[in-house]
Amino acid sequence: MIDWKQVTDLRDKVGPDRLVVILDMALLDIEMRLRGLDARPQDLARELPILRRAAAEMGFSNCTALCRKAEEQLARQGHLDLGTAALKASFGHTRQIFLRDLPQVMAKMPSGSGPPRPP
Repeated sequence: MIDWKQVTDLRDKVGPDRLVVILDMALLDIEMRLRGLDARPQDLARELPILRRAAAEMGFSNCTALCRKAEEQLARQGHLDLGTAALKASFGHTRQIFLRDLPQVMAKMPSGSGPPRPP
């Protein structure tokens, strides 16, 4: 559901202090874009790739896959069967887990160490 290696790689690239700012801005941007789709459904084709890239950058694997599926469906059928409600639900659930687990994950992974490797 969440690719924590993506998150720690981003942290290693920008530093822990900037990471917090970037994550806050990205979460807010995604939320605003998802809310905006209700008022402007015609923007869906333009917004889906942006949402997919933002989700991928944050390690939101399920959201990334759902956005990709929605992009493909929209291109193929001209409409979205799964609807924006599914995108919002996926993001909301992933966001909740992300915010819950982020402090523990970051505390366990010193900068540059990457995720623990299985034996």
